[in-house]
Amino acid sequence: MPLKSTSNKALDRLNNAVNILIKYGFQSILVKTGLLTRKVTQRNFPDIDPSLSKWQRMRLATQDLGPTAVRLAQYLALRPDILPDELISEFAHLESPKLTITKAEAESIFEKFTHRATAKTFQYFDNQSTLQDGFTATFRAKLLTGEDVAVKILPPDTQSVVLADIALFKRLASLTSGVLEKLGVNNPVALIEDFERTILPELDLSKEADKMRRFTKAYKGINSFVVPELFPQYTSTNSLVTYYYNSTSVANANEFVAWGLQQKAVADRFLSIFISGMLDTGLFLATPLKEIIRVLPDGRIYFADYGTAGLLTSDQRVWINDVVAALSTRNSMVLADSMRKLSYNSEVYDFQLFRNDIQSLADNLYFMESTDYYMREFAMGIMRIAYKHKLLIPAEVVSAFNALAIAENITLSITPTSRISEFFKTYGNRLLRDRMQPDRFKTLFNKNMTQVSDFLEVSPLELSLILKKLRRGEFVANLSIKESSSFFRRIDVSVNKLCYVIIIAVLIISATLIMVFGQNTYMFMGIPLTSGIAYALALIMALWLLIYNARTRYNSKEQ
Repeated sequence: MPLKSTSNKALDRLNNAVNILIKYGFQSILVKTGLLTRKVTQRNFPDIDPSLSKWQRMRLATQDLGPTAVRLAQYLALRPDILPDELISEFAHLESPKLTITKAEAESIFEKFTHRATAKTFQYFDNQSTLQDGFTATFRAKLLTGEDVAVKILPPDTQSVVLADIALFKRLASLTSGVLEKLGVNNPVALIEDFERTILPELDLSKEADKMRRFTKAYKGINSFVVPELFPQYTSTNSLVTYYYNSTSVANANEFVAWGLQQKAVADRFLSIFISGMLDTGLFLATPLKEIIRVLPDGRIYFADYGTAGLLTSDQRVWINDVVAALSTRNSMVLADSMRKLSYNSEVYDFQLFRNDIQSLADNLYFMESTDYYMREFAMGIMRIAYKHKLLIPAEVVSAFNALAIAENITLSITPTSRISEFFKTYGNRLLRDRMQPDRFKTLFNKNMTQVSDFLEVSPLELSLILKKLRRGEFVANLSIKESSSFFRRIDVSVNKLCYVIIIAVLIISATLIMVFGQNTYMFMGIPLTSGIAYALALIMALWLLIYNARTRYNSKEQ
């Protein structure tokens, strides 16, 4: 039976998780981990439809485990090397549970963290939240100065709850590591730790305010996109106040069409903004949900939430640009080289096979340009190739590819005639022209010369330190040799060959010296007998060495 606890909150949470897993018929896994001492049949829970597949039950169980579990599932859905396609497809339908927070609770949190009374700040505060994402709730309000604003509230115990959930997931991962490793999930605890580093920055609204400032600076002068004005005096770790726009969700086509806007124009504008933002500035939303993407009556686009905003480094942005350019021309060499540079470990042991896999993906995408899963197939294909060739792709890059797939789905939900592949071709042609610009070569030259200069400057100092350690006897080298017996046998053979060569050389030199300077020696056919014997021995040893080398090379090729 599940664990019982009445006092320990950690055990209570574990008990609740175990009950949920039993509810959806995963008691066999719990038995293998030792969390259950006997199987509990699913007949205890008649509300579960027995016709549901295993993957559907996994999705429902994840939904019941709460917002942290949902976010973890969405994070793991980026890893086709870990999760099967069927489960990834199910996780695509996950929705974060709605956060229930009252007006009184929201006002109390605002006053506690901003040290401002709501009565002296707002002339109006809505009774119900208009947007929830599982962790935060957003209320509409009006400041005493007359501005309509959106007040985003983060409950103060959210971070502790998320950390407790993550600790629970780590414990479950540790207990089920044996089962998970058999399924191909290596080091599941490390995966949870990576997720922890990803989600914790989102639980601080002051950091979201910083992200909004970046977007404001990056999109300055772009008339088709607007970043809501930020009110920093009302912003804290648990509250965020921004200007409120009368808008509708990008998925609510009926409403913005009634405003006189065209569906394809809105879809193309959103996709253009999203792609240009990622490729030109490196800024993007990791999870651009439909509720977050908003349309104004004048056709402008804005984002209602920046909590999941990500930023690519300048090198990552350049390499992703090269990926897009290579996709538009189906250039497998550039695409393979860009993907190799994107990884933490750029060593590819079989580059020809790697390039063939990339070319196969590019060809497959060429025939999928008119389908609904172009970007999803690309993201999944890249991850499969990375897993096959043991490349470590940065989490930001994986998140960016997944964000493009989500953006593609949003666009297709507005109008099926808008294709992300067409935008890739447009940007690809521009990027190919940019690659040939003198400024790009100048930048690359300056970067390479800087690296060479740094190397020349640091190398003498590093070499000096190594020599000092050698003189003091402090230099220690640790060698780890795989198949040491074979390694030492090869050394022994090489030394023997070297000895044979030296002996042959000594025989030839000795025979020559005797023949030139020898006096009163016995002659045979005009050659000193000693020299003849030495030449004959040298010839026999040389022929034996050549035959041995030829046989060794032939045997190695056969193997």
